[in-house]
Amino acid sequence: MTDHAAAITALRAQLSALDRTRPVGGRPPVATGVPAIDGALPAGGLVCGGIHEVLPGRHCGAGHGFVAALLGRLPESDGRILWCRAPGPANAALYAPGIAGFGLLPGRLLQVYPRSDEDALWVMEEALRCRRLAAAVGDGLLPTPTQCRRLQLAAEAGDTLGLMLLPPTARPPPSVAMTRWRVAAAPDDPASDGLGRPRWTVNLLRCRGGGAGNWDLEWDDEALRLDLAGPVAHRPVAAAE
Repeated sequence: MTDHAAAITALRAQLSALDRTRPVGGRPPVATGVPAIDGALPAGGLVCGGIHEVLPGRHCGAGHGFVAALLGRLPESDGRILWCRAPGPANAALYAPGIAGFGLLPGRLLQVYPRSDEDALWVMEEALRCRRLAAAVGDGLLPTPTQCRRLQLAAEAGDTLGLMLLPPTARPPPSVAMTRWRVAAAPDDPASDGLGRPRWTVNLLRCRGGGAGNWDLEWDDEALRLDLAGPVAHRPVAAAE
């Protein structure tokens, strides 16, 4: 058996072992903690058992921070989180202190670095079907509509939260994901002294059964929560998908 095949076999065995230890039962949606956003989502949060896409700005930092902040809201009792990074020299290991700063304990992460996009999508599908994982993140992957449909079905089967952090330069095709977001860095608070708290402009571009909206958010690194920052533009639309 080659090293590559052995690695895949080992990962499958690990996920299978985790899967046997999680009780069966639906999990509640993952609320962002921001009432204005959660009120715009039909379920009051991000539905587990579904795929949610995040399209970052020019650089991935804002997208990584937003995703980490969402994952940090998952109860530890829900299990560990698989983070699968697309092949490429830029996709090094996640910076543990930075992740912890958004409330996500690095010890909860299972980081996977496949050799190809095909392997990465296979890893994501297997992980989403594993009922013992709290969530699976596809970092830097751009699935086709057919591939996204497979991931959505896998997430439904495993009742697992699926987050796809799309490449920053991507022009994503139409998707069957439950939601699609755009996250970009926003200017610091001009009243802050020195380095301010992280701020993001978050756009809900698509929501199945819902509308869209725009929010300026700030990360409170003391309370470990998202808050609205400054003037907020929230423009829900009536058309549902």
